[in-house]
Amino acid sequence: MTKKNKSKEMEPELDPELGPEVTPDQNASEEALQEMAQAAEPEAAAGSLVREIEKISIELEQKKQEAEEANDKYRRTYADFENYRKRMQREQAEFRKYANEQMALELLTVLDHLGLALKHACEAPDKSEGLQQGVEMVYKQFRDVLEKFGITPFKAEGERFDPAKHEAMMQVGTSDVPENMVVQVFQDGYLYHEKILRHAKVGVSTKPSESEGDAVVTQEEDGKEDQ
Repeated sequence: MTKKNKSKEMEPELDPELGPEVTPDQNASEEALQEMAQAAEPEAAAGSLVREIEKISIELEQKKQEAEEANDKYRRTYADFENYRKRMQREQAEFRKYANEQMALELLTVLDHLGLALKHACEAPDKSEGLQQGVEMVYKQFRDVLEKFGITPFKAEGERFDPAKHEAMMQVGTSDVPENMVVQVFQDGYLYHEKILRHAKVGVSTKPSESEGDAVVTQEEDGKEDQ
């Protein structure tokens, strides 16, 4: 028997069920790998947790911004609604306040006629005192009723002419008062609460023409000579 055959006989046979033989160095490296894997697991879990927190923070910021936008939109809508409600209340109050404006204007015509009747009764040569007092009483009562509902006359004579309140019927040349003043009232003006119901028809002062001025001077001189 040769040496080669002897060495083969001396080698132990391996059990195929046990697999390849593991050396001590291989066992150490496997344990190190397991330890490294175990150490890496918390780090991976921590990294995943950080990423999840960042994601939640971004979503939370987005939801916060959406909530602020919705709240701002609600405040603007509510403010618009409040403004609309107040405007409607003002318009309704204004409508109720001036709803009878046309009727009030028509009543002024009746009042004017009563005033004319009273004037003629006072000026008539054969005036009846009883008739005069009766018309005067009706006239005063009518004005009191109108004032009760906010219909009041306003002063015009002696005031500066205002086209918002006065209607100029004629110009009166005079040097006794400044120019553009109301010197004569043909028809009274009335207020309906704070609103102009009817303009006053008036005569407005203006500078006298040269011919009118000369006539005035001549009359004054003639008066002095008579004295």
